[in-house]
Amino acid sequence: MPALPDHSRRFSLSATLLAIVLAVPAAPAAAPGPTGGTTSGTTTDALIERCFELRRNRPRQALDLAEAVLADPKLDSERRIKAMSCEGVAANVVGEDARAVAIADRIAHELERNPGLPDAYRLRALSNLGAILHGAGQIYRAEQAYAATLEAGARLGGEDALRIQAAMLNNIGMVHADYLDSPRVADGYFQQALALARSTGETDPLLLYNFAVNRVRLGEREPALQALEQAAAGAAASGNELVGLRVHSAQVMLEHDGPAPTPLAELQSIRARQVELPDPAGEAATLARISTLQRQAGQHAQALASAQEALVLASQGHNPLETYQSMQALIDAHAALGNTREALAYADRMHERKLEALRRQRLDLLADLQARNQDTVSQRELERMRYEDRIRTLNAEKSRMLRIAWLALTLLLASSAVAFGLLQRRRHRQLREVSGRDALTGLSNRRAATAALNALTVQRGQDDSRHVLFLIDIDHFKQINDTHGHHAGDAVLVEVSQRLKAACRPGDVVARWGGEEFLVACADLQPAQAQAVASRLRQAMDYTLHTAEGDRAVTASLGMAPVPFFDVAPDDHPSRRWDYALRMADRALYAAKEHRNGWVGYWGARLPDDATAEAVLEQPEAAEGIITVYASRPRERSRLRDQSLRDAGAQL
Repeated sequence: MPALPDHSRRFSLSATLLAIVLAVPAAPAAAPGPTGGTTSGTTTDALIERCFELRRNRPRQALDLAEAVLADPKLDSERRIKAMSCEGVAANVVGEDARAVAIADRIAHELERNPGLPDAYRLRALSNLGAILHGAGQIYRAEQAYAATLEAGARLGGEDALRIQAAMLNNIGMVHADYLDSPRVADGYFQQALALARSTGETDPLLLYNFAVNRVRLGEREPALQALEQAAAGAAASGNELVGLRVHSAQVMLEHDGPAPTPLAELQSIRARQVELPDPAGEAATLARISTLQRQAGQHAQALASAQEALVLASQGHNPLETYQSMQALIDAHAALGNTREALAYADRMHERKLEALRRQRLDLLADLQARNQDTVSQRELERMRYEDRIRTLNAEKSRMLRIAWLALTLLLASSAVAFGLLQRRRHRQLREVSGRDALTGLSNRRAATAALNALTVQRGQDDSRHVLFLIDIDHFKQINDTHGHHAGDAVLVEVSQRLKAACRPGDVVARWGGEEFLVACADLQPAQAQAVASRLRQAMDYTLHTAEGDRAVTASLGMAPVPFFDVAPDDHPSRRWDYALRMADRALYAAKEHRNGWVGYWGARLPDDATAEAVLEQPEAAEGIITVYASRPRERSRLRDQSLRDAGAQL
């Protein structure tokens, strides 16, 4: 095959994770029946189906529809999962990763709460769950959802199972293409997916698009063009404008050789339509191609500006391929301008991003392996101790029976002493581990949590993220003890600790801080992610306690604050320590206790030169412009600020 022209070599695969998400079929319609809400079941089903129709090429409208459906508090579980599936896919398309992950967590929670859902429904719900996680960059969690989907499909059988299997093969191919840099392996998965899809009489244009852009990566131009033509026809037939524009942008770049005004004008027109949709990832890919053509035409300054704009758009969500394509365009533009240092800097940055993606996948894998192996550690230790006891017994019997020589006896005694020392050391280690656990709940105690916080705060947060502390207190716990007895209070503490641990990631610090108070510390969270975690933790601890005196609702209040608390502060500033953030989280918890069963978070910005950390700590809600207040319920900022100022004046 002849060598491809320069613009074809620079054609980075724009089959974003959007294509992966859209390769999954929509969830089936819920069984007829009343929703219990304000709209009829038929009207709700029609809204949900319309949401799935719009999620590809009109994602903002799809998000509005999903929010309208989910606003019904009496919506049944099946329709709720369907609406959340549509919302999560649309959030992937517009690049709102934190929102997509929070939705995926809610879908997983709903599936766990409803084990009796029909197999066909669960099959598609699991496939959408995996696709949403994949689109948000949660690759390891997505692969677990894919495995569960394939197991459900094998039990169900039929054409639905074939379609799901094709979608899963497509997604696995995208993992190899996007994260493992293995386009040849990915091509095998894409071909298997196409064969299965065609056996059902349906071929999604997105699957063809993924196959085509992977062929471009392999340097096979003609097969890529053929697949793009088929994808364009499929997108036109289904009215999918978003995918159609991405396919057209790819075709323009492949079909025209050399710099010319025509392809540049076509790409500018495509970009304008992508702005209207909106489609930030597709727009970023088109801008990167525009930058390539501008550079080829000698318009080096314009090429640099286009590449910079493309990188900004690609960075709005989890769009690794568009990000790499934009960075490559920046490298080429800087090189054309003679900016060697800048070109090398972006090349190093792109290489580091790829390495970081691989590191994250390996860390997720190690965390899962640790969680799965933890349950077997005790059994293995018991077997090992029995084996060592047996060896010592046999050696002692042999020494008595054979009356071996003094040298052999000396060696035996030495080996026994070593074994005993190892046993003692292991037992000391086990005692240290036990001393770091709370006896009632099994969580880390305050001493162990303090050590973990000291280690966590040494690590710097990535980009603009920070570590976040969540201080949680069970509402009306004294009333539970007084009314139902201390045994009921202990049962509440055990149940809440189990729910709290299940709601957290394997690497999070989860501890009983004292009495009915718990502490959770999460690394590398942005404000939106911290709010989602706070909401999830509060919901997880909400349950009903059954006693002989009757049922009682158990709720909790939560306060949160980041470490370091302020965005910019000197290294030796007190606000950089975790104990300052804990005091601020305690203030937020106190504010949340005004209504209970809610959460409040204080998030510091830059501390002005004329303010002190202690002054801000004393009256946080009066520090407007210094502290951003987040809450599960609206805060009356004017009243709280006036009250804080009065309290501050009273202390002078």
